[in-house]
Amino acid sequence: MMTFSGANSGRRLSKWISRLELFGAWAACFMLAVNVSDILLGVFCRYVLKSSLVWTEEVARFSLIWIVMLGALGAAIKGDHMAVDFVVPHLPPLLQRVIKQGKFFLSSAILLLMIYLGWVNATRIWYMRTLALNIPKTIPLMALPAGFALLLAGSVLLHLEGRGN
Repeated sequence: MMTFSGANSGRRLSKWISRLELFGAWAACFMLAVNVSDILLGVFCRYVLKSSLVWTEEVARFSLIWIVMLGALGAAIKGDHMAVDFVVPHLPPLLQRVIKQGKFFLSSAILLLMIYLGWVNATRIWYMRTLALNIPKTIPLMALPAGFALLLAGSVLLHLEGRGN
């Protein structure tokens, strides 16, 4: 396992992990506030003013995508993502370390692939517009590479600290 030696390096890594998690949490909270405000505005306009705003459904959908992608980092750091680990704890320690390293490199490769594919997909359709908001479709689609990049950064920091994967 690749870890940084020394208490000072461990504290710095923990600080960076905390900062990254805090950034993701605050960004997701902001998008949640946008989402809730948008839904309340839509309900108010429809049932009180008897007139619907066309764009509220798009804002709700796009902000929900951003919430999920930004909030995934917090779940990863806290270890709340689903894992099937009933076999590995019963293996010899050397094999456990090999599997842990393999999981890290495989998940990092998948995250890198998703960042690349998400970026390519989002940037290729810059000229396409959403129906109601008339903004480039790139803006909501950038949630995927942004969220996967946060997950990759968090995963690497956790791995360096010694508590990842």
